[in-house]
Amino acid sequence: MIVYDELIKTTLTVLEGYEQKHLKVNPDVKWNLLKANEYLMGKEVAFELGERFKPCTTYNLATGDENLIGNDDIILIGKDLPELKENTNFTRIALFNIDDEKDQNRTYLAIKKLDYERYKIIPEGYMILSSSFEQKENIRVSKKAIKNGLNFEILGNIYINHYKQMEGVNNVKIIFITGDYPMIPALCDLAKKTNEITETFDHVLKNVILDCEVCPLKTICNDIEALREEHFKKLEEQKAKEEEKKALLKAQKKQGWKRSK
Repeated sequence: MIVYDELIKTTLTVLEGYEQKHLKVNPDVKWNLLKANEYLMGKEVAFELGERFKPCTTYNLATGDENLIGNDDIILIGKDLPELKENTNFTRIALFNIDDEKDQNRTYLAIKKLDYERYKIIPEGYMILSSSFEQKENIRVSKKAIKNGLNFEILGNIYINHYKQMEGVNNVKIIFITGDYPMIPALCDLAKKTNEITETFDHVLKNVILDCEVCPLKTICNDIEALREEHFKKLEEQKAKEEEKKALLKAQKKQGWKRSK
């Protein structure tokens, strides 16, 4: 499953040259998780992450190549939560090593499930407002949570521990970025590209458009070898079904002609 591999490589390349803190991975981390998002009033909020009108993003990428992701990891670029005193830009990226499925339908479903699963991760004192359209997260962090020691090490482990309970997820790399950095617009472009590839994957597997010449996602499909191969495979399957249907109709007509004689 290689449809996102180049985006993973590009993401990691874009982050090179920036100071990266590798936080401790701990499967036994403790923090209260909620079943539904809480609403934090202004006076309860220490600061917000992810300013709406500034470039910031969030996206997930998955691969079957364990060497691309490596071991579980939490990377922080910028200040940690206890160091922040005011609202700031925020970007979060999750990279996954998942079982390399030969069935592309199962791969697609696994990717979509990873996207939806993030809405179930609700740490107390960390009010997440997600926009799938803008591919951003706006987060209110409570004063109480900061006082009780909430930081990105805890949050990273919450994400890793949650995702690794899912079938087929082997390793997870979580990347947090706080503050303004020159590479943020490039990451926003990668998030957009990720969404375009997922939409194209959806079109290919559902046979939404079989004529490449009229498909608005043709350029994306052409750029991704695995998607193009899958598309041609689907076209061949569709052609085989049509030929089988024609042969069946022909046989039925022949049988009917014999009976009439």
